[in-house]
Amino acid sequence: MIIEISPDQSITEAIKQLNPKDVLVLNDGIYNEKVEIWNSNITIKAKNYLKAKIIHKDYYHKIMPDNNECNTFRTYTLYVGGDYVKLEGLDIQNEAVPSCIYGQAVALHVDGNHFLCEQCRIASAQDSLFTGPMPSDLLLRYEGFYPPEKRKGTPSKQIYRQCTIIGDVDFIFGCATAFFDQCKIISLDRGSTNPTYVCAPAHSKELSFGYLFYKCSFQGNEPAYLARPWRDYGCVAFIECKLDEHILPEGYNKWDNTHRDKTARFYEYSTEIDTSRRVSWAHLLSSADATKYLNKFLSFLEENDEK
Repeated sequence: MIIEISPDQSITEAIKQLNPKDVLVLNDGIYNEKVEIWNSNITIKAKNYLKAKIIHKDYYHKIMPDNNECNTFRTYTLYVGGDYVKLEGLDIQNEAVPSCIYGQAVALHVDGNHFLCEQCRIASAQDSLFTGPMPSDLLLRYEGFYPPEKRKGTPSKQIYRQCTIIGDVDFIFGCATAFFDQCKIISLDRGSTNPTYVCAPAHSKELSFGYLFYKCSFQGNEPAYLARPWRDYGCVAFIECKLDEHILPEGYNKWDNTHRDKTARFYEYSTEIDTSRRVSWAHLLSSADATKYLNKFLSFLEENDEK
C-alpha cells in the first residue's frame, strides 16, 4: 500500500498506519517534526528529490520535559529503530547550527538493522549522523536514563548510497557496519581555529568491519581530518575517494591524549591522492588489497541477509 501525505499532516501518525512493505510518500514542503520509526520493512520517500524536508532543533544542552539535558542520543530529528527500513530522496535536518553555539545535534539516528538510505541529504553540524548501536560503555552509563528499547546494542548493517552528509565535528559516528557508496561528504566551517573531523568510528574489537567510504567525494574549505577513533578499535576504510585540499596531509587524528593509534583500524587506497604524509598507524592499501577488502566488506554486509 502507498500512503501519501502533505506537510500539514503528521509523519508520526502516518507511520502508525503502515504495514510491512508499505510506502509512505511525502509531498513537497517542510515537516517540522521529531520522528521515530519502529516499523520494519517499510519505505519512506520524497515525492520529489529533496523537496520533502524533515526538520527539528534539539541539541545537547537543551532542557527536555523530564528536566534533563537532551544528551546527544536524544537530539535526533529522525530516529530509525525498525529493521529493513528504506529512506529515499529526503532532506533531514537538525537546525541546531553552528556547533560552537549548540554542540551535539543529530539529524539522523539509526539503530535498526539492514537499513538503506538513498539520495538523501543529512545535515547538521556536530554529530549529524549517528550509526548505532552505542558503544558498550555508554549502554551501561545510560541505564535508567535512556529507554531500554534504544539500548539493545544489537549489531546494525547500514547502506548510504549517493547521499549528501553535512557537518563539522565527528559528523558521521557510531558502531554500525556502514557502507557509504558514492556519497558527497561536506565539512562546514567549525567557527573556531580548531580543525574539523569527518567521522568518529567506535567499533568493537570483535566486529570485523566498520565504515567503508567507496568512491565518495569529500568537500570543504576549513582544515579537516578524515577520521579519529571514538573508541579504541574504531574501523574505517576510504577506497577510491576524492578529497579536496581541506583534508590535512596526515589524514587522521588519534583523539587527544589517548593511545588509540595503537588499536585503531584505519585503511586507505587511492590512485589520485598523495598519501605520503599520512600518520604512520594508517594502513595504506595496495590496489589488490583494496579490492580484496571491498569484496570482503560487501560479503559481510550480505551475510544472513533475509529478504
